[in-house]
Amino acid sequence: MIPYKLIILSIAPSLFIALYIYVRDKFEKEPLHLLLKTFVWGVLISAVVVPVEYFLMAYGSISASSRISFIVFEAFIVAGLTEEYFKRLVVLRVAYDTPYFNQPFDGIVYCVFSAVGFAAIENVGYVLQSFQTSYQEAITVIVLRGIMAVPAHAMFGVVMGYYLGFARFAPADRSYWYFKVSLILPMLLHGFYDFVLMLNVYGALAIVGIYELLLFIYCLRLIKRSQEISRLYF
Repeated sequence: MIPYKLIILSIAPSLFIALYIYVRDKFEKEPLHLLLKTFVWGVLISAVVVPVEYFLMAYGSISASSRISFIVFEAFIVAGLTEEYFKRLVVLRVAYDTPYFNQPFDGIVYCVFSAVGFAAIENVGYVLQSFQTSYQEAITVIVLRGIMAVPAHAMFGVVMGYYLGFARFAPADRSYWYFKVSLILPMLLHGFYDFVLMLNVYGALAIVGIYELLLFIYCLRLIKRSQEISRLYF
């Protein structure tokens, strides 16, 4: 029997964050059909991400010289680079070149929608997997990922979108720099998050919790700054 309630609870954090970002878009709301398309493609892109990650994992298990080097490869390349690259690709293909992408803050909106779409399907997968063990295990996964993993994906999306938004409107001599940072910085932030958890050391959850709190403060600053610049476009 498919646990529909668990699936709904798995998706709920992504929907809540998407709604929050939508509300923060103060000057000109993005069309709902384009936001929905971005979210759905964030979900669907997992069909590409998962095989790529499996391939890279197989490569890393053969070529890694030590446990630490494999963890670094898995955290920063398999998870960080792969997932952030494809989440950004969704935005580039769906929204970046449309007339609706007309202010820097739109970068944050679309990147977060892509990120939480991906996080939603990833969450469903982990929850259904844990449900095979027990219902209580599934609830535990929902709670932990709902307060840690899903917000982390969203915050990587905020950072990505901040720089992608400026890449869209900055002068040519700065645009390429912003464009590169829109992938490199989320990749590094994502990689560090996974690296700490994969080390499986004492206090890892506490370290990640503090890291996410600092990242949240940083993202609030980016959102505020992006809104201030976007105000100039109206």
